[in-house]
Amino acid sequence: MTWDRFGYICRQAGNDSSGASLAARLEQAQSEQACSLYGPAPKAGSWPAQLLTRLAGMTDSERAECALKTYQRLNLGRQLEAPVKFKRALAYLAYVTFVFYLVAGIYQLKVTPTFSNVLDNLGVTPPAYLSLYQTYWSLFILAISLLILLALLSALQMRRLFQFKVSAQDSLACRLLVLPSCRHAYRQMVDALQYPTLDRHAVPEHSPVLRHLQQVEDRGMDLAIEIQALTEVQMQGFLQACEKQLKALTTLVAVVVIVAVMMFLTSAYAPIFSLGEAI
Repeated sequence: MTWDRFGYICRQAGNDSSGASLAARLEQAQSEQACSLYGPAPKAGSWPAQLLTRLAGMTDSERAECALKTYQRLNLGRQLEAPVKFKRALAYLAYVTFVFYLVAGIYQLKVTPTFSNVLDNLGVTPPAYLSLYQTYWSLFILAISLLILLALLSALQMRRLFQFKVSAQDSLACRLLVLPSCRHAYRQMVDALQYPTLDRHAVPEHSPVLRHLQQVEDRGMDLAIEIQALTEVQMQGFLQACEKQLKALTTLVAVVVIVAVMMFLTSAYAPIFSLGEAI
């Protein structure tokens, strides 16, 4: 929705024939009440807000008008939103975390003490599974908690990328928790989006996307079409890389939780058999 609003602001500023400066036209467009119909205002520190700030601050008026016309023709609203699959995966991780701690809490606070008291009263030695769990349950819960925390933090870092935070891909947390393929595709997409606001004579040499768009402009090709195509391609690559990482994380969490449930059941049924033998 934020990119829809960004597009409307650019179109409105481009159609303003008042003769005011581009900065004034952008400010006027952003202050209109109709902007709220296109979604929430871009948050400070996000790429939509950063691009609007750069447009307003460009000293070369001709270059600024060309950049505005390019953004007017882009359709970014749908393709740059977080997909439903990603939101479902994040909700799944949160749900698994809640269920795991609920079951672990009930078992540790209710089930285990009850069985232990009954076995002590009957003079029966606690089963090995129950003793093992009672001895190492804190380490076991800690290990699973760290794994679930890692999965949740990774998903939240990817969510920050979907929110298009400036320099989000360069943060230490992102570098540690998000796969390089995700960060690379995201960086390529951001390079394509910001190219119209950059000084074409100072384009970084390390970015193939920026170099390509510079060649596109030199050849007289339609810059808006190429930026649109590049953002779509890179967004697809970004989505595929994120989905691959999320699938791996959710599968790992699911396997560990299943193993944990099996251990809960094993240690819970073992005292029942011991009671049967005692009786």
